[in-house]
This record gives sequence, C-alpha cells and structure tokens, in this order.
Amino acid sequence: MLAGWIGGLLTLYGLMPHEVQQTVLAILGGRWGDVSLAAAGGFIVWAFTQWRSYRATVKPQIVTEDGKQAEFRELPEGTANAVEQFAQTAILRRGETIVEKLLKLKLGR
Repeated sequence: MLAGWIGGLLTLYGLMPHEVQQTVLAILGGRWGDVSLAAAGGFIVWAFTQWRSYRATVKPQIVTEDGKQAEFRELPEGTANAVEQFAQTAILRRGETIVEKLLKLKLGR
C-alpha cells in the first residue's frame, strides 16, 4: 500500500507544471524564503483545481427535470428509491462490456 501511495504521489508530481514542481521542492526543503508569493498562489490555485476536478469526477450526480444537478442524498425519499431501482435495472440490462467479451473469447467461456 505504501508503494501505491508513493507511486501516486510521484505521478502527481510528474503531472505538475515545472514552476509548481520547483515550488513544492522549495517548500519540502524548508526554503520558504525562496518561494515567491506568486508561486505559492499558483500552487494553491493548482491544488484547488485538481481537488475540484477529482470531486466532480467521483461525486454521484443526478440531473433533475429542470436541468439542475443534484446529489443523490438531496433527492426526496421516493425519488431516491426510484432512481436507485432505475440504475440497478440499467446495470442488469446492459450488454457485455469489451472486457467481458475479451475474457469470454480468451477463456473460451
């Protein structure tokens, strides 16, 4: 698990712009005096946008009839149950995925 975390952090570091990498190295090295206010602000903005992008990706969202996004927990009880049943039915009725087809072909099932 530790190797996974380290690998993830190194990947994240590799995806950072060069200026942000230099800011992170200065902060981790304890050279706070070398970090300009603009670089620190850029790092904060970059980190905030990455966090918002992650949250938007993993947060379950539902679009209501009036076109607004709502979280699953915000829906009324009856609506939430109907949406959950609809989602389960859609998953059961979907066709085979590409991975399932390849596994079936490779394993001869």
